[in-house]
Amino acid sequence: MAEENSFDRSAASAEAQGDAAFAARLLADLPSVPASGALQACILADFDAVAAKRNASLWAVALRPVRKLRDAVWPSAPAWQPASIFALSLVLGLAAGALVPSSALTGAGSGQDETQTFDTIPSLDLSGDF
Repeated sequence: MAEENSFDRSAASAEAQGDAAFAARLLADLPSVPASGALQACILADFDAVAAKRNASLWAVALRPVRKLRDAVWPSAPAWQPASIFALSLVLGLAAGALVPSSALTGAGSGQDETQTFDTIPSLDLSGDF
């Protein structure tokens, strides 16, 4: 009976405090039990064994050249980072290609005029287009 009353009080106070504060209070009340040295050694040994199995698997051997290429492009980065940078530069290049006017749109009349404009240094006035 006393346990039900204490549970009802803790549930009512949990609603008043909020779930995060209630969980923090309950976790703080728990006793801390340190792991033994044998358990830590066993966990570390198992971690090393699993890592060795992963490195020796057929999938890891097949992906080694891909990882070497990835590290040559951008060392120690996940594959999505170089791919996203490439995609961003592609989008910026397409946007610049769409926004910067070509010589055909600016009023060059004939093919002869266009070849002459390629012989000179281009002068772009990007502020005039906006």
